[in-house]
Amino acid sequence: MTTWPDWRKMIDLRERRNIRNMKPYTIQSQYSASKRMLTLARGFQYRLEPTADAKLFYDKMFNIMTAEGEGLDNWGRILAIGRAIEDNSVSITLTDEYYRLLLLYKALANISRSDAESLNHLLATLMATGVGGFTAAAYVLEVDTMVIRWVFEDFLNETQLAVFKVAGTLARGGGVGWELYAVNPNQVFGFDGSGLQPFNQAPFAPDAALVDGS
Repeated sequence: MTTWPDWRKMIDLRERRNIRNMKPYTIQSQYSASKRMLTLARGFQYRLEPTADAKLFYDKMFNIMTAEGEGLDNWGRILAIGRAIEDNSVSITLTDEYYRLLLLYKALANISRSDAESLNHLLATLMATGVGGFTAAAYVLEVDTMVIRWVFEDFLNETQLAVFKVAGTLARGGGVGWELYAVNPNQVFGFDGSGLQPFNQAPFAPDAALVDGS
């Protein structure tokens, strides 16, 4: 049987432009005369590309930013948070994009302190990824004794809001209440010269803008 040459004895390994010419058969000697076995081995050798398979595994399973389907579900098992979440007693199964958002928040929360500075850094890092479709500023404020508020300077869709109702409990300190305030400053009531809308231009901030997580 032809096997791999001893590369240590080769003068210049770079001369081997195509390693497929270095036939690494691993067939037991009693089958070495079998044309079918040799043909199968040769077929596997030429048709299986481990480099592409390794990249595919990395992209679809290992890299949380590009993983899909089962890859993200596996990350969920690692981070101990599932794809299905509850919102007002309704179960929501998150798509890959929003599940990725929740997983990233959970991963960051696992390694973050619960003070306002750390929470703001966590949120800024998450928003910078672009995951979940957030484009406006977001930050955390201390609004009362033992109460913090996540502020998003844009309206959230129902799924984004549902995700952060879950995520809001992940990084805060024990016994600290929380609120989530989402409103676009350019679309709410303000006074002329204040940088907001003047009279007769837009409504007050809607009631749904403030979510009390308690």
